[in-house]
Amino acid sequence: MSKLNLKESFANLREEYKKIYWPSKGETYHVTVIVLLITAFIAIYSLLFDTAFNFVLTKISEILRSFLGGA
Repeated sequence: MSKLNLKESFANLREEYKKIYWPSKGETYHVTVIVLLITAFIAIYSLLFDTAFNFVLTKISEILRSFLGGA
């Protein structure tokens, strides 16, 4: 096994660090807005689906309760 060479390790780290793509402020802003809009859309969609599903189940429950004579 080879020994750990700190100088070589830091040189490799520096080379890898140079390869990182750092987005501009404008790109970061646009991506943040897109993420927030998608999150809001999914939240509203989930709320509407949940409300509709609850409404349908309530109506089915009422029909069954009146049909079966439940309390």
